[in-house]
Amino acid sequence: MLDIRNVTKRFGGLTAVDDVTLSVEKGQILGLIGPNGAGKTTLFNVIAGTFPATEGEVQFKGERIDGKRADETCVMGLARTFQIPHVFTSMTVGETIMIGAFLRQRSIPLVRKKAEGVALAVGLADRFDTPTASLTTAERKRLEVARALATEPDMILLDEVMAGLNPTEVNRMLELVSDLRDGGVTVLFVEHNLSAVMKICDRIAVLDHGAKIADGLPREVMDMPAVVEAYLGAPATPADGGSADAAS
Repeated sequence: MLDIRNVTKRFGGLTAVDDVTLSVEKGQILGLIGPNGAGKTTLFNVIAGTFPATEGEVQFKGERIDGKRADETCVMGLARTFQIPHVFTSMTVGETIMIGAFLRQRSIPLVRKKAEGVALAVGLADRFDTPTASLTTAERKRLEVARALATEPDMILLDEVMAGLNPTEVNRMLELVSDLRDGGVTVLFVEHNLSAVMKICDRIAVLDHGAKIADGLPREVMDMPAVVEAYLGAPATPADGGSADAAS
């Protein structure tokens, strides 16, 4: 469904994404992980149309989308959330979800009905008429997903939707992501919560210093030396006398 081919993104002399090739099949949940500064969010933004790629191309459902605006890719069925929830504090939960639903429908009664269904699906039905300013962090995260889901995407890009959540809230979000996939939505998400990633992903891709260093089944990827090194630093190297010097 999504094909990223030799994508590089530079900001002046800084290469944030370095020749990354990656694919996401229809119906998959793929986790994109890596240490801070690995290039995950930059690649995410290239896919979503926020940044143009310096080199390479991105295809969605067989059509090239690099260079398209974010609103154009959304119309095609590729929706996204943001790392920091973008809520409209002057609106209610329902009104916020309706903004997404207006992408496919102009009838206000039908848009409201769609928004009510989405609110129910993400666990915000009882907060439908609540001002967004009064929501908890976990509720704002679910509202981000709800607004994206209201656009009726074929694929959704989730940007650290579990950041700042307690274990109970993380489990609830995992259930929501699983439900999205069961409902026919393909999922690519950037996430720092490795435990959550291991529980739900069909595949994991790992970036480090902008380059892809691993791609495969969760347990296999997390056991790869290059991945362990990326997260924990270079392994100790035995030296004379039995001591070990850690590489920097």
